[in-house]
Amino acid sequence: MAIRPASFFRSGSSTVMTVARPRVIALTLGKHAPIFGALCLPPGAWALAEGDLLLALVLLAPVVLSGVVHVAVRSRPLPDDLRGMEAMMTVALVFLIAALLTTPAFVTLGMPPIDAFFEAVSGITTTGLTVAQEAESWPFAGHVLRGWMQWCGGLVIATAVLALLLPRGRPARRLGRVDIQQGDRISSTREQARQLLTVYSALTLVMVLLTMLVIPDWREALVLTLAAISTAGFSPRADSLASYSPLGQGMVILSCVFGAISLLVFVFVGQGRHREAWKLGSVQRVLVAIALALVIYLAAVLTTSQDRELTLYAHALNLISGLTTAGFSTGPVYDAGPALLILLLAMLWGGDAGSTAGGLKLSRLHVCIGAVVHAVQHVRLTEHAIAPLRHGGRPVSTEAVVSLLALVLIYFSFAGLLWFHFVAHGYPPLPALFDTISALSTVGLSTGAVGADMPGDLKLSVAFAMWLGRLEFIAVLALLLPRSWTRPS
Repeated sequence: MAIRPASFFRSGSSTVMTVARPRVIALTLGKHAPIFGALCLPPGAWALAEGDLLLALVLLAPVVLSGVVHVAVRSRPLPDDLRGMEAMMTVALVFLIAALLTTPAFVTLGMPPIDAFFEAVSGITTTGLTVAQEAESWPFAGHVLRGWMQWCGGLVIATAVLALLLPRGRPARRLGRVDIQQGDRISSTREQARQLLTVYSALTLVMVLLTMLVIPDWREALVLTLAAISTAGFSPRADSLASYSPLGQGMVILSCVFGAISLLVFVFVGQGRHREAWKLGSVQRVLVAIALALVIYLAAVLTTSQDRELTLYAHALNLISGLTTAGFSTGPVYDAGPALLILLLAMLWGGDAGSTAGGLKLSRLHVCIGAVVHAVQHVRLTEHAIAPLRHGGRPVSTEAVVSLLALVLIYFSFAGLLWFHFVAHGYPPLPALFDTISALSTVGLSTGAVGADMPGDLKLSVAFAMWLGRLEFIAVLALLLPRSWTRPS
């Protein structure tokens, strides 16, 4: 049998593939340098007001640096042919650079360098997994830093600011269309980006004011809401939400639910287009998912629980927190098999597309369920009948199906690798799997596998998983693959 050359296995599309241009990416990053100033300025100013000069210095230094970089490249125009791959790589690098720039602040707060980098990645990716051991002893500026990072990572960096900073033209449209998590319909134009940023800010302000009514310390209400709207889970208290009043816990989780709904719904509501907001289906998907998951989860808790430490209300809040990928907890994560499995599946799928939530997204689950129904019905059709798979009343394109299959395959592949890394270090399989899904879906709930005592290499693996999960894999893979930078010979 003849041995076929390696070129036989190459895709025929390789001849028309483009490669990333490092100079263009560097210039695009320079154009977006103000993002890093906006990320570090509020917590830096808070630290200065508290009199913590060292923390203020390490936070305000990136503000000055970003300003210098922006001035240096401000007059240099971006090429009109900014490529989609370059836009994706830029967004991935923005998240990574943001984590690197804020790492010294966490070192200043007393964390070892690897732990500080882990905490920074967890913050900017809106995950909420933590390895901080004495966070309650931090100056409050440290909690403002974590909450503000999560709020920025929820939307502002990924879509709105990227589209707003650049001048009008094709590069801005290209960056605005980067489909990290919000979807083309809500990030394709500068005007929509402004609307999103306005709605995101207004929703945050309203929930901050409401949360202040039920949480006496206004500072804690502020940072909790910043984290909750971005469906993240950092809390200024070591026990997360457990020591707050039931009403305070419920208000924070309500913010998480709002964050798990497509922000386009709130844009339409603000415009008085209530019928269009309802037709999007995001509200229905999130509420139905919460209702079904709650019924099954609480039934499992009632039938298998041997520990009555938490009330059913607390269990319900934990489940909603996991499904919205927020990661707040009202007590220890329930460790019985059936209930833990249900919580794990809720974390796996997460909130809806167009929201700040992580996970594979409920809208994609809806497509998968529709595909199963379509496959069963297809065998009953006549030979020449045409009945495409539909979602939201519109046909699902082949490209969308291929992207969905690729995303699911990549997700489970990386989940298997990270889970194996946990088990190789001697962690019990089930808690290791739970924390693996928590990292990849940017949830933040933990059964105890993730902690300060993790080996350094495992901390870096989990940090990488959080970065992957926030960017939905493709952007990071494009950045790391050698073929993205060089043409195949």
